[in-house]
Amino acid sequence: MTDIAVTVCADAAVIAALHRATITVAYSGYFPHSEPPTLAELEALWATRLADPTAVALVARCDGSPVGSVMASADREFAEGHIAGLHVLPAVWGMGVGSSLHDAALMLLSEAGHHTAGLWVIAANNRARRMYERRGWVLRQGVEQDPYGVLEVRYQRELRLRKDYGQRT
Repeated sequence: MTDIAVTVCADAAVIAALHRATITVAYSGYFPHSEPPTLAELEALWATRLADPTAVALVARCDGSPVGSVMASADREFAEGHIAGLHVLPAVWGMGVGSSLHDAALMLLSEAGHHTAGLWVIAANNRARRMYERRGWVLRQGVEQDPYGVLEVRYQRELRLRKDYGQRT
């Protein structure tokens, strides 16, 4: 794999394809009795998310092919920035794609004037939770939701205006 290029993307179809390819593998254990959303359903979801004027979607590419995505936006429920939909194709897990997307999303939120950011993660998704905790995210005790029949927990972290969000705390 060559360098990871992270760029802004407004194409809901590209993001939906990455989302579906990732969750089909990564989330199968969390939704054992239901099929993943269809590509058309995810494309509609991402079109709605991208219509938010505060939303910026980023796509990571390796050798010109999309391999991951994330969205940064203002949070509608909490007075902070928000990252959502950090999805990386399983074939490139552990190669820095998720970190690159994460860091770029935090930089966007910081540049937009946010002082804190939040995100939701499936409570049982220990792989994702460890990644976020290594990067300074803190669990907000008692802040939970269950929108899809699977418990999600809320994480939060402070933002700093700096270029190196990759530094682990």
